[in-house]
Amino acid sequence: MGTDLPAALAESWHPIGTKTGESSVLVASIHAETTVYGPTEPADGIESLELLDIPPRSLFTVDLSISPSLSAVGVSPESVFSKAAPKAKSQFVETLEDEGLVVEETRNTLEFEATNGAAGAWYVLDAGYPVPLDGDDRSTTLGVEAHVAVWPLEETFGMAGGIVPLEANEHDAGSSKPEQKLEIAPGRDRETIAKLIRTVDP
Repeated sequence: MGTDLPAALAESWHPIGTKTGESSVLVASIHAETTVYGPTEPADGIESLELLDIPPRSLFTVDLSISPSLSAVGVSPESVFSKAAPKAKSQFVETLEDEGLVVEETRNTLEFEATNGAAGAWYVLDAGYPVPLDGDDRSTTLGVEAHVAVWPLEETFGMAGGIVPLEANEHDAGSSKPEQKLEIAPGRDRETIAKLIRTVDP
């Protein structure tokens, strides 16, 4: 059972799939189950851009299970957070790249206060999202921004974020299907991701 979306987002976003991954930190192995959410009413044209299982506008929550538990080996999530947070970010990047996104760099790393009062790390990544060229078998990439936040919980780590499209599919601007142009609203999308990160309760 994955983490539920906060009530303020649950009506306008719905789960569309899960991704799993494995990594390790210190002597523990980490199993990550990522639940991907898409808008309940996607913008016009967004379906035509979705070559991947992760939409260009999406939210996600990640449930991390650690074996053996950190408490069993005498450490707390907070005490190993400086090592675990970059590792969790790297695993998220691998998930995006496995789906076909091109992750370019970490643009910014911020500290924030999570729902449980813990200090977390919030990463902003520059990436490219593959989209089909109009009337062609080839694809190009649109600029997107990926957000992933990680914070310590009592026995594991919380993790959530989302993807923000930054540019429209301009290669379609002269096509016969102008309705397929992706709606761009990065300010609104960032606020939605911030609402998720600051209110989700893993």
